[in-house]
Amino acid sequence: MKRCKNKRRLAALGMAAAMALSLAACGEKQPSQEEVEQAIEAGTLTIEDALDKGWIDQAWVDAYYEENSVPAASKMGSNMVGDFATTTLSGEAFTREQLGDVVFVAFLDPNAEGTQAFCDALTEGYDGVMENGADIVVCTKSESGNDLFADVPFPVILYNDSLAAAVGSNSGMVEDGETPNAASWYVNSAFLSAWYSAVDAEELPASAAAFVEMSRDAAFQAGTATDGGAAMAAMG
Repeated sequence: MKRCKNKRRLAALGMAAAMALSLAACGEKQPSQEEVEQAIEAGTLTIEDALDKGWIDQAWVDAYYEENSVPAASKMGSNMVGDFATTTLSGEAFTREQLGDVVFVAFLDPNAEGTQAFCDALTEGYDGVMENGADIVVCTKSESGNDLFADVPFPVILYNDSLAAAVGSNSGMVEDGETPNAASWYVNSAFLSAWYSAVDAEELPASAAAFVEMSRDAAFQAGTATDGGAAMAAMG
């Protein structure tokens, strides 16, 4: 099976290289629409370059993005967080109802390399996030090493079976052993951003403002997104 996968991968790489050479050989000659589209799909030609060269027009670009976008309803549905019951590190009950509308939720392993820096960045950016109408919640994935979170200003909750079930398909990202720390923006009951393996404290407040603005869009309102909504490019 592995040998077959390698053969398919080599074949795909060979096709991509052939298309790149074909386009390079064209020089001033206009390549066919099919050649251009195959090169874009293979990643050997960017949409911007093809547009600059006149090989495609803006109508083609608009149609391409529309075809390859993800409806807001589908994005929310696949990343919706279910009901859960867990506790904070101090033993207080914590459920989904206690999450705000816009929250940067970080799943951290306190014993992993880099977690201290991740936590420090969250702490540094916390005031700006709050000022822009959002919040931060950390979920620890370990029963040990949690002294690291002793002085943080945001809630720290435990990742348990209930929460694992609630995050659904996203549990694969949360529990990935090669990525001990992962975070995403939770907006109106769903994870709607790319997953972060590191965070920049200076960028957090601006991100918070952007996702708070997004949360006010009717297409991303909890309970209404399944009725339809504008298209949204996949974010992660």
